[in-house]
Amino acid sequence: MPIVSQNNGLLAEFAVYPLEPENQARLVEQVIQTIESTLKQQPGFVSGTVFRSRDGLRVTSYIQWTDQDSYVATQPLAEFASPDVHLFDIFAAEPKGSELHLSPDMDGLINFGIFKMKQPENQPRFVELFRQALEMVAGQSGLISTHAHRSLDGWRCINFGHWRSLEEFTAMDTNRPFSPIFGEMLDLANNEYQKTLHEVVFTT
Repeated sequence: MPIVSQNNGLLAEFAVYPLEPENQARLVEQVIQTIESTLKQQPGFVSGTVFRSRDGLRVTSYIQWTDQDSYVATQPLAEFASPDVHLFDIFAAEPKGSELHLSPDMDGLINFGIFKMKQPENQPRFVELFRQALEMVAGQSGLISTHAHRSLDGWRCINFGHWRSLEEFTAMDTNRPFSPIFGEMLDLANNEYQKTLHEVVFTT
């Protein structure tokens, strides 16, 4: 069972595929096939997880690797738009020391808050603000855990949030506790902070 934890010493690749809802099921099958037939055979592969968004507009794979030298990037798939692919480490978590165990039958839903830096040199300041935002969100009703990822190339930050329900996530998002610093965050990065939540459909 894949475990998301700041203390596991692993790196992780997010590959985020945009698509039309009618193509989601087919893309899920192809991403799973790629993990099983190609990535899983590579030295340094630890785990693979596939998520589908409830609105049908995304498929996301989350691949854990032992180290950067072992990392093999996910390649585009024929007939689908190229995924946004980056390698990440985890720089903060709430609750501190928490672990997220991923499986298709897990309780709750996943939110990915994706931030694309306007320039990679913005990432260190953005990470400082991101840490503050996590502390503001900690303790919100419905939040089980959240793990903040930063890409090693400086271009991305992704929040990996685990929520009990869409309703509780929406309640937080309607009255964001991190609003006082969100403006500065958006000065540094473009935001793909979607209200839709995701479900785990595959792990290995």
